[in-house]
Amino acid sequence: MLGLKRVLLALLAFLFMTACQSNTDQQKPEITRDMSISEAYGLAKVHGADIMQKVKELAKERNELPKLASMTEADLLNNHSKMSFNELSHATNMYVYSSQKAEPKVIKALLNAREPGVRKIGWRLAAVKPSNAVGAVVDNVLNNALSNGREDEILDPDMAKALQENGLKGDYTFLERGLSIQGAPEYATAMLALDPKNATPAFLSYLMRADLEDLRQLNQKSINVYTCTVIFRFLMENPLPISHPGVASLFLFAVSRNRGLADMANTVLEKQIPEHRASFAAILARLPVPVQVAFIENSQREMTANLRLLLNDLKDVAQNKEVIEELNSPNESGAQ
Repeated sequence: MLGLKRVLLALLAFLFMTACQSNTDQQKPEITRDMSISEAYGLAKVHGADIMQKVKELAKERNELPKLASMTEADLLNNHSKMSFNELSHATNMYVYSSQKAEPKVIKALLNAREPGVRKIGWRLAAVKPSNAVGAVVDNVLNNALSNGREDEILDPDMAKALQENGLKGDYTFLERGLSIQGAPEYATAMLALDPKNATPAFLSYLMRADLEDLRQLNQKSINVYTCTVIFRFLMENPLPISHPGVASLFLFAVSRNRGLADMANTVLEKQIPEHRASFAAILARLPVPVQVAFIENSQREMTANLRLLLNDLKDVAQNKEVIEELNSPNESGAQ
């Protein structure tokens, strides 16, 4: 009986190893020199990675890059909705490699697809193969989306990169909309690349998405930290429209538990205090008492000449007893 069990276990082990070997062989097919480029492309589209690289090398060695470009183009045009996202990505990768430019009809077909994943590939292709013709297609697609009330549906961070690379300043409103709704850093980066002078109001509006409770946590849910980083770096070097309601959010970020956000917000305030000291004091005095107290306490620990002057101005406009007591605290050496 014991011998039979050993035989069965050995047989099971053999079958398992055979299955694993079979799966491994299927995962990494061999690309041979005499294989047709069509067959090789089909394998690369499914398996990607090093198989895809071997097919590229094979096509280049046999001077069949034009043929590979033709096959990938036809696939993207006619089969984009039939392929998985990975297959579509691999096909696009080989199209980019084998084609000197992206044909407008390919961009149009991908961007007009119903599937968001297919459109994402279209945006990526438009970004890596920019041209006047591609830009015209992108602009037309966005205008049609706007006319049909689909402007929010078509938003994608990869769209922002496509607009940036094709220099489509006329579609700037889509970037503002994307920043407002999705908040990805790609929107902010593209806005700065295309029209930095008009970026500040949209940036301040984005900062207003953050509430104090969220900012008092270590990890933020209401805003994208990387997007805020792009915004704060810009605000450090550019003037503030002091009448914008989003300016008040700088004080909320300044008392954030996220030290990186707090340091950047304080840097922005520090640089802007000389020009807007009285306005900052009035804005701070209207904020919730916990924000005012936290800002005063933080300033006490790292007092600068600018902060001392700001807190002196705050004394003149503060209304809350707790805030006034904090300002007059002996710990606050700079506001006496």
